[in-house]
Formats: sequence, structure tokens, C-alpha cells
Amino acid sequence: MAMGATGIGQLAVALALARRTWPRPFLSASGGALTFSTCASGGERGRIIFLGTPQVAALVLQELFQAAAVPGSNFEVAAVISRPSGRQWLEQIRQQQQQPRLPNWSRHGPSAVEQLAKSRGLAGDRIFCPVSAKEADFLEAIRGLKPDLAVTAAYGGMLPQAFLDIPKYGTLNIHPSLLPKYRGPAPVTRALQDGCSVSGVSLVFTVLQCDAGPVLEQQQVRVDQDIQAPELTEHMFRLGAQMLLRQLPGLLSEAVTVRDAVPQDAASASYAPKVGKLEGLLDFRQSAQKCHDLVRAMAGWPGSRASLLVENKTTGSLEPIEVRVLRTRVVPTSPLPSGHAALESATISTTPIPGSTVAPDNLPTLNNLSGQPPPGTRGQVVYTSTGELLAPCGDGNMLSILEVARRRAGNTGGPFSSGPRSYLTAKEFINGIGKRRLFVPA
Repeated sequence: MAMGATGIGQLAVALALARRTWPRPFLSASGGALTFSTCASGGERGRIIFLGTPQVAALVLQELFQAAAVPGSNFEVAAVISRPSGRQWLEQIRQQQQQPRLPNWSRHGPSAVEQLAKSRGLAGDRIFCPVSAKEADFLEAIRGLKPDLAVTAAYGGMLPQAFLDIPKYGTLNIHPSLLPKYRGPAPVTRALQDGCSVSGVSLVFTVLQCDAGPVLEQQQVRVDQDIQAPELTEHMFRLGAQMLLRQLPGLLSEAVTVRDAVPQDAASASYAPKVGKLEGLLDFRQSAQKCHDLVRAMAGWPGSRASLLVENKTTGSLEPIEVRVLRTRVVPTSPLPSGHAALESATISTTPIPGSTVAPDNLPTLNNLSGQPPPGTRGQVVYTSTGELLAPCGDGNMLSILEVARRRAGNTGGPFSSGPRSYLTAKEFINGIGKRRLFVPA
């Protein structure tokens, strides 16, 4: 559970009371009609500073810009703060006359948030990309703006207390989990990797400890069994933007304060560590569901890959091949008929599989089954007559590999060594390797 029953009750009561204190309706992510109250202090608009970096953060910033432009809105986006690109990072280090250790960053241009701020006409002196939020000049510039509220969404850097002390009403963060579960930098990835069927998004006040502040609002999200991290992340931040816009009128009129938020239960907290570049390697000794969840979790970055063995048609020897796996599904199995030991006492069930593109009467039609798998292998990857690519897993079920990465033009690092910029269906992949037999390594 993300919160104890008492905490959930307190949150519901607090929100019910708070919602009575400001007018409705509010802006929705779908662009519906909205009204905003004017600020209590002489009609002046509240000054919001926004911190974010990737595209999902830009979605939230876009909603803020649109809401601020509506007549009667009680706030403006006074400044935007984003993480610097690799080039910006080096330039700032040089200006500080330090010896830089070159960062291993793939992003060389401005972030999605920085680009959006510029395209919306925000002045250059209101767009900040500090190497560290602890920089004295940066903090002084933010103090000079006299912000009423700071909003963060996937910013990617820790904020010092010196920054948190600046906004009049504090700093709110959109966090894509049901806090206190999955605090940290990779909540969506870790929730999918764990096979969670329910997750959510939290609007939380930022404190010095990572994602540990009191929760102002929270919304549950049912997680589809096939949704992948990029899709779920975008959905979470769109919901978070709606939550933020619901709360802004009350926050800026002081009808809602941090005292209305519910403290987290620290005893129930879990941590979602940063994703490592090498975490996406599939281990077919695990269950098919575990493999499927890993593919979903690692989609986008760093991506998933499978090490397989492909038969050499001339010599019959097995050669290693690495396949970038983009999309999968789980295929349940049932006991094999005699003579099909290659699948280690498993075959494809004739029971219809939800979402399957393969007709039940075609499921048992396997194109490349042989006898016992060769030494050094655990089992044979099989193809169906309709082009399914099925890898046997440790629980006896199969992982259907639906899409794999296509090599980019000019890449010389092997057929699947580049990032997933385009894809092949399983059938296209099978044809591409000349329908040679594939095996799962032991």
C-alpha cells in the first residue's frame, strides 16, 4: 500500500475541505473550458518558476503556459529552469575555470523544456540551465524574481535548501508513483519491472529528503499488462498536470497550504534507483512474465536485448547474435505431445490468448522444431506459421517477441547494435536471418 488507511482518510478529508475554498471548473489536459480566480493580493498574478528537462516535463510546462494565457488566470510562468546539455555543461565549467571531466552525455542540444520555453517567447534571462542548483549566482537570480511557487516535473537534479527557501508557497513536484512507494529517479521503470497492476501519480511538496514531502493530492492509475514505460510515463505526467492546475488557484490564494497536505508514512517507503545502461539483458531462465515486464520497463532507454544462438547453414555451428527486443507478450503453454522435446516439455496452447493475432488453430503449427536442443543451449526459439517468434522461458511459458530493432543506415556495429530508431516485426526478422534455427543459450 502506498499509504496507511488513516493516511488515505486524512488525504480525502483534507482535499474535500480544500476543494470548497476555490472556484471550479479548472483547466483539463484535453483543453476544456476553465476559469481561474484572481490573486488575493491586489489582483497581482502569482509568479511560478518551472523546473523540468525531458519531453514529459515539457508537456506539463505547455499546460502551464496555456493556462497562464487564459483571461482571468491568477498566475504567470516567471522563469524556466532545466538541466544543461553536454555543451552547456562544459562551457559553464570552463567559465568557472575548473578542469572538466568530460561528461558521458548523449544529449548535446537544449532540452525539450528549454526549447519549449524559447518557442513560447520567454525572455532569455528567464531561462536557466545551471550545472548545479547550488550556484550562488543562480540562487541570487531566482531570489530576484520573487517567485510565489516553484513546480518541478522530471527536473533531474537535487534542489538545495537554499533554493527551497525561496518560493513563498514552497515547491511542488509531480512524481509518477503512489508515494511513499517508488521514491527516487525511476519510479515508472521500477513499477513496471515489478509487474505492478496499479500505480499512480502524486503531487507532493518538495523537502530536502528525496520525494519525502507531504502529499497534496494523489491519483491511482490501473496499469495495463502490455503498456510500456514511455507511454505510462507520459500518461502519468498528463494526469499530474491536471492535478497541478486543480490546486493552483487555492495555493496562490492561500486557501490551500502545505498544512493541508498529508505526511508520508516513512515505514512504507520504497526506493526506485536510477536505471543502469546494462540492465536490459533478458534472462530466459526467468519466467516469461518477468521477461515481458523487463521489456516494458526498459523500453525507450536503455532498451532490452536478448543474446541468442543462430545456426550457421553451412557448418551447422551456432553463432551468437544479439537482438534488440522492442515489444513482447506472454504466451501460456501446455504439455507437449511426444516427439517435441526441443521445447523442454512445453508447447503452445490452443486456448485463445487475449490480444493474440494468431488464430487458435494455427498456434500449434511450428515451422522449425527439431529434436533435442544442441549442447550449450536451453531450448529452441520457434516460429509459428503466422510469423510468431517464441522463446522458451524458465517457467515453461513462452515469450513472444513481436518487434525487434532495425539497424540504422551507416551503422557498422552489428545488425542490432544501434538504438531502437525503427523496428522489424517478428516475421520480418525471421525472414531476415533466412529462417535459420535460433536457440536460447544455456
